[in-house]
Amino acid sequence: MKYYGKGSMSSVLKKTLDVILIVGVIATILIFKSVLLGKVSEEISMSKKVLITVLLAVGICCVFLIVFNLIKVLNSLVNSNPFVVSNVIILKRVSMQCFAIAFCYIINFIFNSNLKEFQFIYVDNKGVHTDMEFIIFIFAGCFIYILSKVFQQAIDYKDENDFTV
Repeated sequence: MKYYGKGSMSSVLKKTLDVILIVGVIATILIFKSVLLGKVSEEISMSKKVLITVLLAVGICCVFLIVFNLIKVLNSLVNSNPFVVSNVIILKRVSMQCFAIAFCYIINFIFNSNLKEFQFIYVDNKGVHTDMEFIIFIFAGCFIYILSKVFQQAIDYKDENDFTV
């Protein structure tokens, strides 16, 4: 299977991200409705409700920005031109957005949970859970930032090669 160009894995991923955007908008509406108007919202103090709403807004905005940015990168792959400066900038932005999401998880963890209840990983009748989501986003942010540097180096090599010829 081709990795980039028309009819490639990149074009399939792009279409998948388009669907994720549509589902994400619907999920966002339902989440905010639940937080602001649902049964749970009656049990939450106004200050916590504001904090939760702000953290959700920042986190969800970052997720949407990540998806939009990944679509831009995939478009360059579909057009068979991945090593461009715009992709380096996009990857740096995505890494910062991952760090912002990690920060939201940390703030939520500090203000909305009891530190005594912290569990690295646990299983209950609803499935497997973890309180370590922020680490996933920190690692993703670091990895994507490194990837942006790799892309920059590839661009430098490509430019050097173009000048040589």
